[in-house]
Amino acid sequence: MSGVVSGIKEVITDFPLFMRYDEKERFFLVLGLLIAGQISFARAAELTGLSRDNLSFLVDTLGIEYDFLSEGDIKEERDSVERLVQELKK
Repeated sequence: MSGVVSGIKEVITDFPLFMRYDEKERFFLVLGLLIAGQISFARAAELTGLSRDNLSFLVDTLGIEYDFLSEGDIKEERDSVERLVQELKK
């Protein structure tokens, strides 16, 4: 397992888009959430600090396939976050 982890760390370190390791790591995490359909494209752009156009260009250039969330999915995401925030306030 440590070989896999070191391989992942090497990919993140060598990724040329961001300068700092934590920025690169966040990009890959957000990318994973986007591909898994856990966040919207707009939220992914916000979390990476890229404009939607730049993120779209980058994702397309990297050949990564993803699905945009529907309006219903986005509403569900917002509702889930709101419920979580309310629970945390209790």
